[in-house]
Formats: sequence, structure tokens, C-alpha cells
Amino acid sequence: MVRDRLTHLTKLGFRRDIKLFLAALVGFLVVLILSLLMVQQTTLLELQSNQWSRWELVADLATRELRAPLPHPSDVASQLTYIRSRYPISAISLQPRAGGPPIVSGSLATDGHHVLLRQIPRGALRFEFDASPLIASQKRFYATTAIVFVSTLLGSILLFLYLPKIVRPIEQLLDEAREVGERGAETDETEYIINTFRTTIATLKRQELELQELHVREKSRADDLERITATLTRSLTSGFIAVDAAGLIVDLNRSAREILNIADSSHLTGLTVPESLGDSSFATALTASATTRTPLTRYEVSHHPGSESVIGLTTVPLTSADGAFLGMIALFADLSPSKKLEARLQQMQTLADLGEISAGIAHEFRNSLSTILGYLKLAGRQPMEPTAASRIRSAEEEATLLSAAVERFLNFASPLSMTEQRFDLAAEATAIALRLTKERPEIQILSVGPAVEIDGDAVLLSRAVENVLRNSIQAIEQKGNSGGTLRIVSSTSPPALEVHDDGIGLDPRQAGRYLLPFQSDRPGGFGLGLSLTNKIVLMHGGSLKLEGAPGTGACVRMEFPPLER
Repeated sequence: MVRDRLTHLTKLGFRRDIKLFLAALVGFLVVLILSLLMVQQTTLLELQSNQWSRWELVADLATRELRAPLPHPSDVASQLTYIRSRYPISAISLQPRAGGPPIVSGSLATDGHHVLLRQIPRGALRFEFDASPLIASQKRFYATTAIVFVSTLLGSILLFLYLPKIVRPIEQLLDEAREVGERGAETDETEYIINTFRTTIATLKRQELELQELHVREKSRADDLERITATLTRSLTSGFIAVDAAGLIVDLNRSAREILNIADSSHLTGLTVPESLGDSSFATALTASATTRTPLTRYEVSHHPGSESVIGLTTVPLTSADGAFLGMIALFADLSPSKKLEARLQQMQTLADLGEISAGIAHEFRNSLSTILGYLKLAGRQPMEPTAASRIRSAEEEATLLSAAVERFLNFASPLSMTEQRFDLAAEATAIALRLTKERPEIQILSVGPAVEIDGDAVLLSRAVENVLRNSIQAIEQKGNSGGTLRIVSSTSPPALEVHDDGIGLDPRQAGRYLLPFQSDRPGGFGLGLSLTNKIVLMHGGSLKLEGAPGTGACVRMEFPPLER
């Protein structure tokens, strides 16, 4: 309460000082204006007195000349005109003493003229002088006086009306100054405000320096963080994409460009995901995750429609401390090698399972067939009718064929041992094709492409290539044409060998089935050649693919991993 009372007293004192100052200022201006008006009035009166004195002098001189007698009374008008031409007299009239009309020279007026009367022996003289300049000066003086009076009055009223607005900012400064520091009892209010202002300016400068230092430290810290973030982003082996809250790409690293086959990412910054990555499953999943702010974990998508590449996508939405959505980061990796390895392992496991089943069945068949063949041979040594002997021979031939099939089953099921060496697979394939078509000159052999060096078992790979070539030759023969073409195409990036034929072809929807045992459409075939070839290729880390169309031929592609130099 004491402080509020002191504040109120301070405001009253300040207002009193302002009022005294303004009253003194107004009083000074009023005195100054009145003094100027008095000086102007004195000047005007002196001017009027001087003018009247001149007119009196002129009237006296003119009267002296008119007292002289004239030779002829009719010359009075001429004499009056002569006097007016010599002196600044607007009009002169002479009223003769003998009576009669007055003699007038000039235009007599009633307003705006100063009249002087004189007597001469001939009569009464009336002199009129033009007083309009004096009257105009008087009017200007009165108008000036009125304007000054009204202006002073209005100015004083406005000044006192606006006094609170003039005082209020100073009072606010006093109130704000007390927030900074208390005023001493002997300190003047103006000095107190000035000192407070200086103290505030010094404090602001000091805080500005502190803020600048803090800004420099924070900028250095941000630069360090940016460098660390950029280093981590570049060092990530996984693909990295950062998207802001508006769905625009902020950054992506080199691994992301490699996985997504993007040559230059500088033009992608500031674009949306669909604009930069196109219409793909990867872009759709990334956009949906950013729009719905839903995280994804190892979500498998493909970047290029129809391609075999698989990308594992993980997204993490970023939020601030108050829950505001800041953006999203996405980490992803190319899972195609892993998927291919999984498929290869699954095929190997399938072949191993089939081999184990085949081995058990073939072992039982071989034991039974050995007994059957033994009895048939013993029966064939006994004398019998020709019909029975023919039937015994047919049964023995069928049993022999079945025994050969059982041996193939056992060969498929038995584990294969590898002896690696480097050899040219393309040259070996050409040699095998020439050997197999030696007795079939109608089939044309075409070999295209460079040498394909493979590190593997030459015997097993030759057997695999021979199975493929035999199937192609049999497909050409099945078509029934007089001739045919067997084309061998090799390539080195990656090492691969393709065998094309123009035989009966195959249904591409059934291509995977032919790589399994006992899946053959050829009469008398057991369906073990391609399955064994697939097993050998898989053992060498490669892959086997079948392509073609019914009636137009087929293509078998064997692809192997690059050589380790």
C-alpha cells in the first residue's frame, strides 16, 4: 500500500510539473502574441496619424492656393482640377458664398474617404482623400487579432485535452522503470527514467552478446550434429529416406540410390514420394505410411513392377515432445539375394527330401527286381513253348528297363561329391551337342557367345549340360520336322549358358514343375534329367530357368555366380 501511495504521489507530482510547464509555455506564448499585436497596433496607429497629418498638410497647401483671386470666376473648376493633379486628392468641391450649386472636381463619395473642410473667401472647400488602404490595414489587424485569439484558445484547449495522452507514456515508463529498479528519494524522475533506460540498454546489449555466444555454440553443435548425421547416413549399408510432415523428401543416402536405381538424387529433394519414385509398390507403401503415420516393420514390396527384386521396408514416424508430427524416416534393404538364397535352399531341401524317398523306394524295387530277373533267367533256360519263351523274354526286358530306371532313381538320390576345377562350359556344351547330333545331321548346331569359365565339377556340369541337350534334341524330334536348330548362347556377366531349341515347346505356367523328379510329358521319360540338372546347378550356387511357349520351342538358362579372382 505504501508503494502504491508513493507511485500515486509520484504521478501527481509529474502531472503537476507537466501542467506548470505547459501553463508557463502557454502564458509565454500569449504574452508574446499580445506584445506582437500591441506592436502591430502601435504601428497601425502611427501609420494612420502620419497619413492624417499628410492629408492636413495637403489640405492646407491646396487651400492657400485657392485663396488667391481668379481673373474669371469660370476658371474655378479648372483650378480645382489643377490642384487635384498636384496633390493626392480624390475630390474637391467649392460651395460659393453667394449661393448656387457647388463646383466639384472629381468623384465625391461617402464611404472609404477621409474628408477635410476648409474656408476661403469665396466659399467652403471640401477635400476627400482615399482612406481604403488605412481601412484595409485596420481590417487585417482586427482579423489577425481574432485569428490569434481563437488559435490560442483552441490550442490551449487541445493541449489540455491531450495532456493525459502526453503524460501517459511517461507514467508508463515510470511504472516499467520501477520493475527494473527502485528510485532513490533524492533522484529526479527524469534522471531516474534516463538512468533506467541506460541500464536497460546495457542489460540488453549484454544479453545480446550472451545470445550471440549461445547462437554460435548452438550453431557449432548443430553443425557437428549435422556432420555426424550425414556421416551416419552415408555409412548406412541400408537405404535411408527422410520425409517431412508435408510428405516431401528431405534426404536419401547413397545406398538408397543404388537400391532404387537412382542416378542423381539432388533433384528429388523437395518432391513428394510419388513424384520422385514413380508409381510403384515401394512408393505406395512409403506414402501410405507417411500419410497415416503408421510404422512398418520388414514390409516386403517391389520397386519396379513385374521385377523379381524384393525390398524390405521399415518406417518410423517422428513426433515432437508435444506430439506434433515432424516427419518420417524409412530404412530399407534389397532382399532379392536373400530371397534367391531361400528359394535355392528350399529347392535343395525339396530335392533332398525327394531323393530320400526315391532312395527308399528304389532300394525296395531293386531287391524285388533282382529276384524277378533271377527267376526269369532261370525260367528262360528251361525248354518251353515259343509263345511262353517270347513272353518270358518280354518280361525280362521290361524288368531290365525297370531296373535301369531304379538305378537312375538311386543316382538322383545319392549324394554327389564335387571336384572343383576351372573349365570352359560353353566349349564343353558345344562339344557335347556335336557328339549327340552326330547321327542326326538334320539338326543344326549354332554356338554364339564368348567362353564361359566356371569353377566346378567338370563331370557333373557336363552331365547336367548333356541332360539339357538331350531334352532339346528329343523335343525337336517330337515335333516331327525334318530338321531343327539347336542354339547355344553364352554370356559372362554373369556367367550363363542358354540352350534354345525350336521343338514342341512347353507351357510357361508348368515350367517349375519340370524341375521336379518324375515330371515328364515325353513318352517313356522318367522326368529325372532336368531335376538332376537342377540339383547339380544348385550345388554350384547357380540357378536354372525354363522359358518357352507351346509349339515354338523352349529355352533352358543355367546361370552361375561370378568367378572369384
